[in-house]
Amino acid sequence: MFSVIKSGMDTALQELSLISNNISNANSTGYKKSSVSFSEFYNGRTAEGVERALVGLGANSLDSRRSDAQGALVEMGGTLDAAIVGNGYFMTQHPDQIGYSVTRNGSFALDANGFLTSQDGDFVLGMTAVEGEFVGAGADPEILQRIQIPIAASEDPLSSISVKSNGNILAAFGEGDDVPIATIPLAIFSNPNGLKQLGGGKYSPTDLAGKIFIGNPSSAGFGNLETGYVEGSNVDITTEMTNMIRAQQQFNGAARIMQTNSDMIEKLTR
Repeated sequence: MFSVIKSGMDTALQELSLISNNISNANSTGYKKSSVSFSEFYNGRTAEGVERALVGLGANSLDSRRSDAQGALVEMGGTLDAAIVGNGYFMTQHPDQIGYSVTRNGSFALDANGFLTSQDGDFVLGMTAVEGEFVGAGADPEILQRIQIPIAASEDPLSSISVKSNGNILAAFGEGDDVPIATIPLAIFSNPNGLKQLGGGKYSPTDLAGKIFIGNPSSAGFGNLETGYVEGSNVDITTEMTNMIRAQQQFNGAARIMQTNSDMIEKLTR
């Protein structure tokens, strides 16, 4: 009896932990909510067993799953802000990182050296234009480069910059015309739930994430970019609060049963 009650309290605590994390990140840019499912333990369960005749031995929590549902678009008005509408992740790289991370947070800016950086200071990876022509994204993430606007190479100041829905970046210097700079590609995975969560809306590729596919926004299978916006969290506060109340009631009910069981044992052993 004690193990059954304890398993109920453990599963409730795990669900409360996930729900609390979802609620605390409800306003985080690009955050994807997580959920957990549970299974029951039975004594001597067989394929021919009748459900109502089985004796339950408690519950067990399964691996948590991340919801990749589209978050609401939040208008920011920034020239470099970009929200992904559909499938895909931006690819970024920390200054000291070997490899790359992925994120849905498209709140970008330029640093002092003209590099396109994410909200937490990581470099945005992409394909640099060659001889004034945009280059399509290849299949190998290792060929991607840190996107840099050639501010130092131009005698004229940067007068305008824009990001198109297909990821192409155009910039103008002085009174000159827009020139191609680079393309921001997107990455998709065969099993996005296999990505390792790093915090801050970033994820690290793992073997469980499966094969990576890289392509330009708006191409087949990839989402497009909505400039001037960022993607908000896909957390529904009302749903999460309802789930929290249910989990709290489950925990409180299990705690009362444990207290009753303890009182019964104490009376029997007197």
